[in-house]
Amino acid sequence: MTRTFSARAILANRQSRQGREVYLVRQGVAATNGNGVVLTTPAVTASAALAFGNLWVGLLAGLGAGIAAGVLLRRLVVTPIREAAAAAARLGSGDRTVRLAARHVGEVAELSTAFNQLAADLATSERRQRDFLLSVSHDLRTPLTTIRGYAEALADGVVDAAGAPTAGRTILDEADRLDRLVSDLLVLARLEAADLPVELTRVDLVELIEAADRAWRPRCAAAAVALRADLPGGRVVVRTDPGRIRQVVDGLCENALRATPPGGPLVLAVRAGPDGGIVEVRDGGPGFTDDDLVVAFERGALYQRYHGVRKAGGGFGLALAARLVRRLGGGIEAGHAPEGGARFAVTLPYDEPLRGVSR
Repeated sequence: MTRTFSARAILANRQSRQGREVYLVRQGVAATNGNGVVLTTPAVTASAALAFGNLWVGLLAGLGAGIAAGVLLRRLVVTPIREAAAAAARLGSGDRTVRLAARHVGEVAELSTAFNQLAADLATSERRQRDFLLSVSHDLRTPLTTIRGYAEALADGVVDAAGAPTAGRTILDEADRLDRLVSDLLVLARLEAADLPVELTRVDLVELIEAADRAWRPRCAAAAVALRADLPGGRVVVRTDPGRIRQVVDGLCENALRATPPGGPLVLAVRAGPDGGIVEVRDGGPGFTDDDLVVAFERGALYQRYHGVRKAGGGFGLALAARLVRRLGGGIEAGHAPEGGARFAVTLPYDEPLRGVSR
């Protein structure tokens, strides 16, 4: 609102009527008679307009910044999380090829990397599981086929009385092989479920390997494999489960005997190491490459590489041995044997306070 006052009237009003309405002078024009004309605006109205004007500017600026931040947050965080949720649903439905695009924001980038690694690990695990099942089915089918063949021959009278003992021994051997395979599968399943019972006690590795040497000598002689025991002069006493360790040694000997050609060596060795007693099984077979050693104890890995190329087991014997040894608090490693083939070394903790060799 604009009002017109004379300068004298404004001055008189200011002097005589204190506390009344205050005006801001917008424009003044001098008159010839000593007076003048001024244009005024109430001070309160001007201040409110200025305040409201500044408030709207601030509100609009804040609204614009909020919209920009929301768009940026959606693009950098919300959208990647929704993409990860959709990818997780596809992964759960069985699609192992799904992957998330690489991101450059800290936590979102870590989420994408972790998800992609999980998907790759799942695909690898399932592939190995399929290979393992294929190898197990093959190992089970082979003795079953032999048993079926001899049983049919006996039933049809193809095998006469003179050949019956041979057929019976073959069937018995294949049945024993089936029994070992099933037992190994059960042990492996119980190990993965962490409910395999073990009984730790003092065990002299020298005595254990001497017993294994006596048990394997006839089979090695039949296969023309030279079995040798390399033992120290005294005892090597460890704390372990003798039955489980003997199971590990028998499994390693089974693999070594399968891989070693006639005339080749198979060595059972015992020695005292700095961290525990060591049992070694070495052979003169084809051995492994450095790449093989990296995956030697992964279930089915070596079977997948060498099935159809050379004699190979079901692919779970080494995995079983590794899990058994770790369950007993020991360690196992694969390497190259001085005899030219493979070397497997099992380390078991000493039985305190003997600390290994006792003469």
